[in-house]
Amino acid sequence: MDGVAAAGLYLYLRGNPESVVYLTEPYNLHSTLNHAVSSRYERLVITDLGVNPSTYRELVEKLRAIRELGTGIVWYDHHVWNENWVKGVREIGVELHLDTSTCATGVVAKYTEPLRQVDHEYVDQLVRGVCAGDLWRFDHWLGPYYIRLIRRRDKDSWKKRVLLYIASGQYWSSEFNSKVERHVDLELSLLSDKLVVYTKNINNYYRVAVVEDEEIIDSSFIAPYVMGRYNANVVVVASSNGKISFRSRGVSVRDLAVRLGGGGHSYAAGAKIRIPWYIRLLSKIQRKLLLVYVANLITRELERVLTYLGE
Repeated sequence: MDGVAAAGLYLYLRGNPESVVYLTEPYNLHSTLNHAVSSRYERLVITDLGVNPSTYRELVEKLRAIRELGTGIVWYDHHVWNENWVKGVREIGVELHLDTSTCATGVVAKYTEPLRQVDHEYVDQLVRGVCAGDLWRFDHWLGPYYIRLIRRRDKDSWKKRVLLYIASGQYWSSEFNSKVERHVDLELSLLSDKLVVYTKNINNYYRVAVVEDEEIIDSSFIAPYVMGRYNANVVVVASSNGKISFRSRGVSVRDLAVRLGGGGHSYAAGAKIRIPWYIRLLSKIQRKLLLVYVANLITRELERVLTYLGE
């Protein structure tokens, strides 16, 4: 939701210029930029996408090629960046706005010069609502709604429809209500059944709980539920395609995510790992096999992180 809201807010603030929107993930950003190379846009704006270490060099080369075409590049993000990444991106002429104190929508609101008369109440409600959900603090009534409004597996057509509402200056629409209500009903039915969870301890002090990703419930909701029920320090929400999300209390999962080629925040991060084909196949028969494989991998890497940090 944060990336969509950030893009919509940018368009709103800039007077809704004619634009083309591409939706992507950090690990695939370098490939998505091929569109910008071939289309010669006047300006390229990137929102809510951090750097994936494994594709950083390819990413910089694509950005350099786009800049050489005369395209201006503006990048808004709120994830933690390595200083070398910041330097490398700015050296090729990218206008990078990086602020870890807020969500990406907040970064856009803070650093974008508006080209229109702005409804400040609209901007304030949007930013506070999106940040409440994205930063996992839920201190605004819109936070739980926004997290359910856009899910990772939703169709791009729905995400772009929401973006158009935001770009028009609406932080909520009656059209959104039924989408949220359906998700709440599905979440309640899932949590009332027994979730498949696998736990593993490290040094009798840290507990890692791994749960399979469910299309109908966001990681930000399932993670605290599992964390509380299983008294876990780290919750890993794992998909058979290798995409994993981390949530934690008292452990910097960003360090763990970086080791696995991902990134994020101290207590909410993500990465993509390789799941062997036989694990993907057999886990369709025995779901826990995927969880055991991921738990073994994560605890091994987490032990290395804790050793490095002296914990």
